[in-house]
Amino acid sequence: MASDQLKVDLGGLEELAGTLQRIRDNLNGADRWMLQFVGELGGDDVDDALDDFESHWSDGRSRVDKNCERLVKLSQQAVEHFRKADDELAKELQDQVKT
Repeated sequence: MASDQLKVDLGGLEELAGTLQRIRDNLNGADRWMLQFVGELGGDDVDDALDDFESHWSDGRSRVDKNCERLVKLSQQAVEHFRKADDELAKELQDQVKT
């Protein structure tokens, strides 16, 4: 039987926002991690390959970062709006019970 109530896992949405933010943080720190090995992995050809990879990685990483940033914001806004709507509905019900 279908329920006529809207149910949203707000904790899950908050967790999603936190996970996406950690993904952003890790992606944005990856370039520093890669560049710390310059000169230690072999000759100039290895350094050039690492630099080439990092520059292409930056292009894709920036797109992923922007998408994650949007999803973090949307998830946080969804939680905020659902809580506000829930509070308003609860207040209306309490007001109706009082009258």
